[in-house]
Amino acid sequence: MQSKHALILAFLITGLIASNYFLFQIINKPELETALVARVIDADTIELSDGRTLRLLNINAPEKSFPNSALSTEFLKQYENKSIKFQITEKDKYFRELARIYSLNNDYLNLELVSNGLASTFLVESSELSKFKNSEIQAISQGKGIWKHSSYYDCITSTIDKELEVITLTNICDVLDLKSWKLKDESRKTFTFPNIKLNKAQKLILYSKEGTNNDFELYWQQKTNVWNNDRDTLYLFDSNGFIIHFNSYGY
Repeated sequence: MQSKHALILAFLITGLIASNYFLFQIINKPELETALVARVIDADTIELSDGRTLRLLNINAPEKSFPNSALSTEFLKQYENKSIKFQITEKDKYFRELARIYSLNNDYLNLELVSNGLASTFLVESSELSKFKNSEIQAISQGKGIWKHSSYYDCITSTIDKELEVITLTNICDVLDLKSWKLKDESRKTFTFPNIKLNKAQKLILYSKEGTNNDFELYWQQKTNVWNNDRDTLYLFDSNGFIIHFNSYGY
């Protein structure tokens, strides 16, 4: 009988803790604000009519050197001088407000940019990992927006050793000339390949650290780590900026 009472008591305590947790979540959930967009600063940053600057959460806009990079800015510009809804989460290191932004029709613009191939994922909130990364994978596979496929698309496979900071690339096509190809992480760290050719099945190793290059071992010359320990993505582009290969972990 005592064990039965103890079980009931434990069940009631668990229920009380759960109900208080969800009540806490509701009470502390940031409210959506509404404001007018004064101007689009760039493809992932807007200025409101009250002077605040909002940096879109979970995404990174493409650099201007990338093909179709202006598409993301054009997408946001349709909301200039219009009202939006937004939810601020925190400030970034540049003191911009990080925010989820919605149209008045409740379209989640951060996710729309990724789904349409107009931005990549970046420092995605844990609660939104799968939907943002799945949207990016689909956009890349369909060659949308900034993810136009290279003629060498899927010619490379890769492994990422995030602990040792080592990338291994393997050519699965005919001879590839890697001159001016670019490899980057989810941030803006970018490595540009020298004049080097890979035969079929040949491997190339890229170390993040400083060192001296040899035929098939290259060094990024970074003084700090490139690859995050929790999650990150490798993107590989040809000399025209078209996507060849990507590889994610931690999602």
